[in-house]
Amino acid sequence: MEDGTTFDVRVYRTEVYKGAKVTTYKVRWKTAHRPWKEGFRNAALADSFRSCLLTAARKGEAFSLATGRRVSWQRTESAVNWYELALRYTAAKWRYVSPNHRKSVAEALADATEVMLAGSEQPHPIEDIRRALRTWARHRTA
Repeated sequence: MEDGTTFDVRVYRTEVYKGAKVTTYKVRWKTAHRPWKEGFRNAALADSFRSCLLTAARKGEAFSLATGRRVSWQRTESAVNWYELALRYTAAKWRYVSPNHRKSVAEALADATEVMLAGSEQPHPIEDIRRALRTWARHRTA
């Protein structure tokens, strides 16, 4: 199909691989002649995933040719960025917590932001970013 979806889906039996230390269960399926595999550490997770695929195929849902998964499973881009989410969270908590807890909330969000920025090019030193999140953002919600 032109839009990158297909209704031609076939779900196979789960493969069981017994290694020396770990047993892996692989769910196999095919969308429009392209095979897919997804590994799981236990049989229940593999069976659940396989059941979801079978149910979707039986209901006639479209599957993506790029990912091999149901189109309804694809995530859409969030309209809220991380900074706005952090401000909203802080504003929601602010009125109901003590001053020490407020400081903890600001520190926790600064820690999470630092981790999220770890892999990218940082326009400013991390200390400046943390200071801004602890002070300016905290006072903006008050």
